[in-house]
Amino acid sequence: MLTRRLSDKIIAAHETACEENHKVIADLLLEALEVDLSRISTKEGDHRAWSKEMEEAFTLHEKVFGTVKTN
Repeated sequence: MLTRRLSDKIIAAHETACEENHKVIADLLLEALEVDLSRISTKEGDHRAWSKEMEEAFTLHEKVFGTVKTN
């Protein structure tokens, strides 16, 4: 998978953290993803939508760890 955006790289790292059962790291990466999403959604002219991959990151987290910590 070619990753160009920061969010793509965060999602890939989150998947690795889940595979290795590193909950604290996975939590921090989801938080980083939320920060990145809030940053891009406030930039005028940037209309990037919530992607399937982003949704899958939260679903994977819940499946592996049983919960998703959100702000």
